Amino acid sequence: GEGLEQVRDADNLFKLASPELALSAALVQQASALRVGHQEDRMMASPCKDAHALDEAEQACVSIPQADLRAACMADFCLTEKVSVVDDAAMSGVMEDRLSDGRVPLFVGHGACRDIGGQALRAVRTKGVRIAMECQELLREVGAAIAGVVGAQLKTEGTCELVVRPGTDVHDLLDFAPSGGGWVDADLGGGVGDPQGGLGGASFVAGVENDLSWNCWRLD
Repeated sequence: GEGLEQVRDADNLFKLASPELALSAALVQQASALRVGHQEDRMMASPCKDAHALDEAEQACVSIPQADLRAACMADFCLTEKVSVVDDAAMSGVMEDRLSDGRVPLFVGHGACRDIGGQALRAVRTKGVRIAMECQELLREVGAAIAGVVGAQLKTEGTCELVVRPGTDVHDLLDFAPSGGGWVDADLGGGVGDPQGGLGGASFVAGVENDLSWNCWRLD
């Protein structure tokens, strides 16, 4: 029919894609592979020449909390071998956070929140916050007052959970009263630095463990 003719090579944007567009696509794949954590997937999605170069890039960019910026940093590091790309990526993250005023939850992905090593951070559940918008609003409110609150996650048919960095005194959350009955008492046990509910040792939400039944937001 009309408009369904075969696209000529000269008009095919996929075949004419610039190296920059190709790299952007690779970065999207790399960010996804990094969350999965399989070495062979990470190598296939990475512009790094070998596993050693990939490991060096990962170490150089480990301080970048945003998964997409960290993937871009790693790609740039492998392509240029310049340490300055880490500062550029960090500055991009700072600008992103300033634009969000540091109080707007940023969607990380569909999945439970994870740290840079793919491990779960400690989470404190609410008893009755079940709507995504309310979960984000709680994260914004509590995160503005308690520096240790770095994210939130919500499972389908579950309740909102605030994610905290290691060393955070979760009893400070008692100053807030989420709708629906407050906090799950069992998650408040143990006091400062208790690893209950999470194994991660990083201080920020870096990605997710892919699972469509969860949503994760971060707050820097």
